[in-house]
Amino acid sequence: MKTNLERFFSSFVTTIVLLLIYAFGLAVATFIEKYHGTATAKAMVYYSPLFFLLQFLLVVNFIAATIKHQYLKRGKWGLMLTHFAFIIILLGALTSFLFGEEGILHLREGETSNQIAVRTSDNTTFHTLPFSVELKKFTLTRYPGSASPSSYESEVIVHVDGEDREERIFMNNVLDVKGYRFFQASYDQDEHGTILSVNRDVAGRNITYTGYLLLVIGLILCLVGKDSRFMRQSRRLKELRKATNVAVLLLALLAVPLSVNAGGKASPMLDAVQKYAVSPEHAALFGALPIQSGSGRMMPVNTFSSEILRKLHKSDKIGQLNSDQFLLSLLAMPDMWMRVPFIALSNPELAAYYDLTDGECAYI
Repeated sequence: MKTNLERFFSSFVTTIVLLLIYAFGLAVATFIEKYHGTATAKAMVYYSPLFFLLQFLLVVNFIAATIKHQYLKRGKWGLMLTHFAFIIILLGALTSFLFGEEGILHLREGETSNQIAVRTSDNTTFHTLPFSVELKKFTLTRYPGSASPSSYESEVIVHVDGEDREERIFMNNVLDVKGYRFFQASYDQDEHGTILSVNRDVAGRNITYTGYLLLVIGLILCLVGKDSRFMRQSRRLKELRKATNVAVLLLALLAVPLSVNAGGKASPMLDAVQKYAVSPEHAALFGALPIQSGSGRMMPVNTFSSEILRKLHKSDKIGQLNSDQFLLSLLAMPDMWMRVPFIALSNPELAAYYDLTDGECAYI
């Protein structure tokens, strides 16, 4: 039983399923908040016991996966930091829930207040701010020729520590005073009053932002870390490219005196390109891809490669290569194919005139 639980909580499948459920919950909460308000979304989703259980399971899953796969011992710093970042982000959300304050400040023009209304599960209480806010003017702007508001803002005076600070609060401009953040939430219908959303969550916000920073660093390390899959594949490609370049150079040097095959024997260069050809199965997948001809006709690559090979070589195959293998090899190693005598030449006089091999000749 214990082994099954450990396998379940450390599984990547469990991670994906939990994240999908978490994303679905956030999407549902977004719709609820849009149509029924933030308080309803918090009560039904964000602060519900099931949502807290889901976040707890995510934390357990991240820790179990890190321990099982031994990211620390194996030097998987990117993956370990990414898992740790999710834990920090969820910890920030828990801190916000336990210690954060949220309320509403309603002001009329010319009115000053230091009391915010805080909604609890029982009733509405008032919390005293260490400063006061005065609404100097509220401005509502509408779209031209329409009664729909395009933007609205509050010009306020903040009385704090013996100073008077004039500030503006609108949709994308937040006021920060002593850890309290004021957002433009709504307004009175007569357009002479404003409703500001007030939030105080310094600890939770800092923890969450730290988690986001660690998440970015972790994702970067997953890509560029020394032992990351991305870097391993990059090193393999470099090694393969280097080996291919060396092979091409050596084969090209060896092929110079052998580019003319007068004795009817198999071309060494043809043997070389056949050695590095892709498998028939892979070539078949390539041959099934659709392309458009110069006349606009759609056809598979196999039809195109067959036409090319028959025109140049007067055959459906060259050596052990079918037309799709030939085309892929030609595109990948054009320098080598220029030295392969595969172009059919049926005119002996033309071959003699240009000093070419009789029957088949190379491009160079």
